[in-house]
Amino acid sequence: MIITIGREYGSGGHDIGEMLAEKLGIILYDKDNLAQKAKALGCYDEVQSFYEEEPANSLLYAISKGEASQNMGQKPFKHIKEMVGDQSCIIIGRCANVIFRNEEEHISVFIHADIEKRVKRIAAANDISEKKAQLLIRETDKRRAEFHNQYTGENWGDSRGYQLSADSGMIGIDQTVELICDYINARKRWKCGNQRI
Repeated sequence: MIITIGREYGSGGHDIGEMLAEKLGIILYDKDNLAQKAKALGCYDEVQSFYEEEPANSLLYAISKGEASQNMGQKPFKHIKEMVGDQSCIIIGRCANVIFRNEEEHISVFIHADIEKRVKRIAAANDISEKKAQLLIRETDKRRAEFHNQYTGENWGDSRGYQLSADSGMIGIDQTVELICDYINARKRWKCGNQRI
């Protein structure tokens, strides 16, 4: 089982991923530990721009790296699939909903929340003003959207790109984890029922 989590900044998506990984007893991969694993395997340099989120809208950067824009995702996506292998895991971000879309045991989730709740969360977590938190959220979400669009050609956060979309601001972090678990169990029941037909 591979669970992929996309998230708006400040929605608690990373915390949700950590709690879910602990609850299910599976490994969590995010940008940092995927990059560390790529370095250990010696494949980081050729996909460095993917992990460092180099200017997402810079065609000149893509050309300078010898990557055609429509094929930019091929190498990093292939590396992530190889690094994950056949282990059950949770992957935060990294266009993983697209990378694993055709895997039978893949579950894709997008976590969002209204801006006011995200501002309060980020301001408290980083000990900054709400004004600064709002600016940081807008910049981070913009960068994530551009990154996702550049590597996939799809709109980040579009519900059609995910199996489940949850508003953590409405139900809280703990209940969002439970909601994802309920969805996983519903998928298992549906699959078992269809196999008997």
